[in-house]
Amino acid sequence: MKETPSKRIDFVDLTKGVCIILVVMTHIGGAFEQLDRGSMLSCFRMPLYFFISGVFFKPYEALSGFILRKINKLIIPFLFFYLSAFLLKYIIWKIAPGVFHLPVSWKELLIVFHGHDLIKFNPPIWFLVALFNCNILFYLVHFLRNKYLPAMFALTLLIGCTGFYLGKAQITLPLYLDVAMTALPFYVAGFWIRRYNFFLFPHHRFDKLIPLFVLLALLVMHFTATTLGMRTNNYSGSIFQVYIAAFAGIFMIMLLCKKMKRVKIISYLGRYSIITLSIHGPILHFLEPLIARYIHNSWAQATMLLFITLSICILLTPLFLKVIPQMVAQKDLLKIKQIHTK
Repeated sequence: MKETPSKRIDFVDLTKGVCIILVVMTHIGGAFEQLDRGSMLSCFRMPLYFFISGVFFKPYEALSGFILRKINKLIIPFLFFYLSAFLLKYIIWKIAPGVFHLPVSWKELLIVFHGHDLIKFNPPIWFLVALFNCNILFYLVHFLRNKYLPAMFALTLLIGCTGFYLGKAQITLPLYLDVAMTALPFYVAGFWIRRYNFFLFPHHRFDKLIPLFVLLALLVMHFTATTLGMRTNNYSGSIFQVYIAAFAGIFMIMLLCKKMKRVKIISYLGRYSIITLSIHGPILHFLEPLIARYIHNSWAQATMLLFITLSICILLTPLFLKVIPQMVAQKDLLKIKQIHTK
């Protein structure tokens, strides 16, 4: 087996773009909820995000250096957008308390420590904390890869199953650690495909079978799809339904994106998806009452919200990249000593 090249793979950015658009559509809700018939979208949406994140895993140096890198990439953006969203809503609430219905208190800053309660001032931001924990979990597990590969996969499945059944038992671990445990098999699958599988190769003889694979994935999802509540680690179906449907959806989207390769705007959103993930929640909070005031058709409302929200994210992305690249995971805030690994 050969490892894939380290250069950027266009259709992976496209996949991330599709994923973040699905996330925004979910948070808009309304008419878009009708698209998720039989949980065919929700069954793989967040697992896909963990899977794609696993594609980019690199062990780097020792654990301390790895943690610093992930703090730069995930925790610093989390803290920045967590605090800035709260302050934005708090200030607007003080200036115009009756306009956007934003009663907020300083106690809400501690909400991330309250189990898996909804972060009302920026709901999507929970994912960055869960992904940070998922990275650390796999860093600890991946050392088994060279000499004890079956043990690595067995431990991954054990951790995933433990996380899943913690959710079934309604046992919550702090800082979404239980969510990270459930998501670990998706993350590891992304890592494995990047390093050892023909799947990401630009051209392969199996590519001509993509339509058949997509059809099979849809068939599997039709019979196994179940509602996922990854933020709360709450799943309505069995463990087999959850993982089988999620992996079917993941590979379906990946195959379709591989076929299309690149769609400029969507791929751009995907490449800098952390920005859209982190700012679309507050944007929607202010946009929804304005759009609802002038547009009354549910489909028109949802479509306009999606268009304006993504447009704002696209327009703001270059500004964030230029002015505060450290806050959007493009430059390191905490300096890391470079250590060459074997």
